[in-house]
Amino acid sequence: RPGERGGSGGISPMQFGLFGGARTKRAVSGLEDSLGYASFIDYVVEADKLGFRHMFLVEHHFTGHGQVSASMTLLAYLAAKTRHIRLGTAVVVLPWHNPILIAEQAATLDLLTGGRFDFGIGKGYRQAEFDGFCIPIQEASERFDEAITRFAAACADRVERDHAALAEAVLDGRVEAQDDAAVTA
Repeated sequence: RPGERGGSGGISPMQFGLFGGARTKRAVSGLEDSLGYASFIDYVVEADKLGFRHMFLVEHHFTGHGQVSASMTLLAYLAAKTRHIRLGTAVVVLPWHNPILIAEQAATLDLLTGGRFDFGIGKGYRQAEFDGFCIPIQEASERFDEAITRFAAACADRVERDHAALAEAVLDGRVEAQDDAAVTA
């Protein structure tokens, strides 16, 4: 079978996925916008039924091409419509966002998808998008580094608090300890 080597030396089947996003056309009525999203949602739902492995959704702003600007919102909707396909961001541009809010949204999406969420991040590269947010593109690297530091700290704090709560519940006898217990965001 075509594919890559598995962990035990066997061959794994080739996997397929999707990359991109909904594209809409602007109109006076706004109907074309909703139709563009509806056809994209149908496309992803069908890919899920066909066994596609993942769908990575892009984020763009101020392009005038009807591209998705609220990727995590659309992924949350797709999470409710799909059962198996992994859903991910390609990418959330951290310099444009509050890292704590993004950490909360990513954790929520991970819960809504049942662990099917893959979080891709980047620093951005399009001048027009930085201009639209009134952020100098020269600050992209510094803002990215600061955001990733805050994002990582927020996630670590969440895991630490969840682990402490679980440990307390085990010690109080409210939860039976398991060797393979894992804490997720």
